[in-house]
Amino acid sequence: MIVVNDLKRVILRIVKFFLVIFSIISYKQVCAESVQLAVLYPEASGSYSRVFNNILDGINELEGIHIITRRVSKKTKSEDVDVWLADNKIQTVLALGQRSYRISKKLTGNLPLTIGALVATPNGHGGISMDGSPEVFLHHLTSLAPNVKRVHVVYSEKNTGWLIDIAEKAAMKRNIELVSYKVDNLKDGIKYYNEILTKVESNKDAIWIPLDRVVPDKAILPKVLQAAWEKNIVVFSNNPIHAKKGTLFALFPDHKLMGKKLAAIAVEQISSNGKYQLFPTSDLKLAINRRTASHLGLSFSKSKLRQFDIVFPTR
Repeated sequence: MIVVNDLKRVILRIVKFFLVIFSIISYKQVCAESVQLAVLYPEASGSYSRVFNNILDGINELEGIHIITRRVSKKTKSEDVDVWLADNKIQTVLALGQRSYRISKKLTGNLPLTIGALVATPNGHGGISMDGSPEVFLHHLTSLAPNVKRVHVVYSEKNTGWLIDIAEKAAMKRNIELVSYKVDNLKDGIKYYNEILTKVESNKDAIWIPLDRVVPDKAILPKVLQAAWEKNIVVFSNNPIHAKKGTLFALFPDHKLMGKKLAAIAVEQISSNGKYQLFPTSDLKLAINRRTASHLGLSFSKSKLRQFDIVFPTR
């Protein structure tokens, strides 16, 4: 009889234990589901439409939040968006693209704002810039071309200065010298590129072409690629089209992973006490030019090539 009673007490404790666990889980789910996230994204077509669709797919993968989307156009008024946000009891806003960001800056509800799918600099809002993370770039550089010991980059303080600070720390960890050239206009940018191309050394130097509007690609890329081919210099960038044209590699965003991370940041903003942080994109895909790699004396096994997201030439 004592044994039976003891067994009953044990069973009762186990039941109570699981009831507590289930209650905690249910409470957390209810709390998470109560988060109302609004996503603003622009009308787009073609490849741009695919980018936003992939980001939205990633956003929808984040469990436990209620996501409401709204497409915005040139005619969309911030006052109308304000009413829509209030009607849906939105707690945090995620703005994708420049148009959505411009509208969001005019909103009056004082809601936490997260930005994404645009080239941005730290501006008081949390989110992810389309700029690739220097940490990830240098990781791939040391993996693909371990002999490189010096990286040259031309940039403007306004657009890329915040990334150079990150790049300097990442380069130092890898015993790479980062040589940066700050410019304010196209003329100075071309001058510094010409200077770089006269002094780079084969199998030692690399040139990083960032997402910086101060020196447009068409103004410098053909000359950089020609000189790099002649001198056996590694060139890498943020644009997969550059890898197709001849850079050793390029990194570009994984938009689906970016979307999921943006949604998580938007939820975190609710309890951030106004301390927002902008991050460069760290979820990146890799495009490589195997013809350029072969010219540089770099070879990759078939299994290694399969690890790359895009390999040029495609045949």
